[in-house]
Order: sequence, then C-alpha cells, then structure tokens
Amino acid sequence: MNVLSRMKMQLDKAIFFSAIILSVLVLTLSATAQNDSTQTGTPKLLQPSGPFGIGRVAFDWTDPSRPADMAEGPATKSELMVYVWYPSEATTREVKGSLFPGAKQVDADTGVAGGIKKNVFGGNWALVVSGEITSHAQENVPIAANPRIFPIIIFSPGAFMSCFQYSSAIEDLVSHGYIVAAIEHTYEVFAVIFPSGEVVAYSPKRIQKRFLPEPGATPEELDTKLMDWSRHRVDVRAADQSFVLDKLNQLNASPEKSSQFSGRLDLAHVAAVGHSRGGWASIVACRRDARFKACVNEDGQAEGEGLQYPGTPTPTQPILYVETPPVLPKDWVVLKKLNLTSDEWLQGWHQTVNREFGSFPSGGYFVELKLAGLEHYSFTDEIILRAAKDSTDDKEATAAQGLRLTEGVTRAFLDEYLKNEKQTKLQDGSETTVKRFGPKN
Repeated sequence: MNVLSRMKMQLDKAIFFSAIILSVLVLTLSATAQNDSTQTGTPKLLQPSGPFGIGRVAFDWTDPSRPADMAEGPATKSELMVYVWYPSEATTREVKGSLFPGAKQVDADTGVAGGIKKNVFGGNWALVVSGEITSHAQENVPIAANPRIFPIIIFSPGAFMSCFQYSSAIEDLVSHGYIVAAIEHTYEVFAVIFPSGEVVAYSPKRIQKRFLPEPGATPEELDTKLMDWSRHRVDVRAADQSFVLDKLNQLNASPEKSSQFSGRLDLAHVAAVGHSRGGWASIVACRRDARFKACVNEDGQAEGEGLQYPGTPTPTQPILYVETPPVLPKDWVVLKKLNLTSDEWLQGWHQTVNREFGSFPSGGYFVELKLAGLEHYSFTDEIILRAAKDSTDDKEATAAQGLRLTEGVTRAFLDEYLKNEKQTKLQDGSETTVKRFGPKN
C-alpha cells in the first residue's frame, strides 16, 4: 500500500468515518477552515488571463437510465446541475457576477450544517452570500462569434466540493477559448441548488449500508470499506461525465433557434478534467469512453489507483497527472511498517508512475510541482480566499502564484492535445519537474 496515496486519502478517510458517527461535513473542509479574523478588504478571484469574456448558464439534467444511489427515495433518478462556462465577447467594463448562484437559498436552508457554511470559500461564506465576493461570469450572455466551434472540458471537482470553488481556474480556461461543463455531483457536494429552489445537502445518512464497517472493525477492514466507497463514488462520477457529454452532443445537434450552443461545440476535441477525487474519476471516464481525447488528473488518487484502475482497459488517450509536493512525516506509521524513509518511498512511487505511464499507448506528462507553499488545494480558490481572509499580502501573493502555476500546467496540456499548440510550460523549470512519455510504437 503506498504511503503518499494514504496521506492524500486522509481527508476522505476523516470524512468517511465521521459520517459513520453522523458528524457534519465540516470535517471535510478542515484543511481550508478559518477562524474569524479581521478582514480589511474584500477577497477577489484571479483575473482571467485570456482574450475572451466569460459567460455561464445552468442546466438541470436527469439521466433516466441511472438511479440516484444516495437519494432518499429508491426510485429517484440521477439528477445533476451542470454549469457551462463559455467564451463571450470581451468587455472593457468590470464584471461582478455571482460567485455561487443560490448562496442565499443555501444559507437559509437548515439542512446544510452551519459549520460547513462557515468554512467553505476559505471562511468567507458571509461575503459570498452577500455578493461582495464576485466572479467574472455573466449569466446567459451570447457566446463569442469566433471561432465557430470551441473545444470542450468536462470538469469534476474534488470530493464534497462545488465547482464554484474552482471559479478562477475555470474562468481562465474559458478566457482562452474553452467551453467548460462543470458538474455538481448531487448528494456528494455540500449543497446543490436546483431551479425549483430545492437544496440537496450532503448527508452521511445516505451512505449505503454495504459501505459502512461493522462495529469493532479492524483498521484493515475500515480501509477496505473506505476504498470500496471511494471506488463506487469514482464510478458514479465517471458515469456523470459521460452522461454530460451525451447531453452536450444533444445541445450541439439541437435546432439553432433553441440553443446558442447549436453547432458551436467541438466534440472532436473533448477532455475529462478533475481535481482530487474528480481527477481520479476523469481518468476512469477516459478509460471507459473513447470520446474523451485527453485526460487530466490534478493531484487525485486513492491507494495508488489514480492511474491504474481495476476492471478497466488501458487508456488510449494522452494523460496529464499533476502532483503537488507531498508531505510525508518521518514518524508516519506506514513508513515504519515498510521500513522506509519518506525519500525512499517517494522515489519508489515515482518509479511506479513512470512504469505505468510507459504502458499507456498515447503517453502524456507526469508533472511534479516544486513551488514553495503549494498544497492539495492549490488548484482551487480556497487557498486564495483563505489567504485573503488572513489579510497578509505575502500569503495572498504566494497563493496567487501557486494557482497561476496549476492553471498554467493544465491549460498547456489541453492546448497541446485539444488545440495542437506546443507549450513551454510542459518543460522542466524552477517550479516544475516534467516527465514526458511519448506514444508507444
């Protein structure tokens, strides 16, 4: 069992077992939690760096072929809120769009634990509800006139997180000419708001009994149950991504008068992208669905199965795996069992990754991020908003630099494989170590 994976799974593990004792989801967000502090300015998202403006529209899509496995009613079908960010014409005026549509409904809903509300968005929930923290997205504005079609990204966020916690990264991709369909994975997100006004909050009571350990279970049995649950949710997320691609195909084929996306989607150039659990799911989606032409896993794996996954074929698409600097305590119990130092284990893990990538027909990139201050949440706005809440310029600058780095690496890979544009960011540098794997002959 690999140690790095175990460490990166500790957050999921804490969530899972706190769910068993019916704790609230606030434990999920402990890594980004903030105590109240004096805040002198309103936090801001990073400015998109590309030439396009940002449009956004919401879709409520139901898959009649799949049951919603965490719903209270057994006959409930899988229903998803999908937010599509898309390029619009650039504007010189300042855009102050909603960061989290429906925040007021969530705030008023008693089914969403108060501790969760306090801790999401870097501890700035009140400013999100009031609309003081804004996005750069305009709702339902016309799509940009040129080019005629745009490549597609289907995005899956990390476990229990909302796609709106990734607004900076999504907006930056869109500003460079991508359409991003981001999924709110119902029942797993801390709260999902549907057009009817219904708020569906995460509840540990919805975890199926077969995934819960028996009283007195051994640590090994707990690990097994945890992994069964994680694999199950990854399977659901991967199916969600393929379903969303089905719906985008329908939008593209719809009559022009009924949708501005009619004929505007480049369905020959589609990527599955995700962070943490969403990254793991994106690789699985690519393994199962050849319509995806590239796959991105941002710091997501579980027990070494973020690249290899049991019961699925070898991916034929190019893959990007991005890893933030691991923190391996010298007294970590598993290291003691293996009689390895942190450096020894990490070297072994990288050898494993290199071997796995070498077996992938289309190759790809394994990128280690070396920038000081990076962490697992450096792909999200959480680290930016947290630093802003601390009101220290150095933390904000470090957080912004880290997020720009993670955005740049992902976009460079997508530009190469969806736009056929070679990128210097996919080379070794002071902030990255890049290993490229070419297609197998």
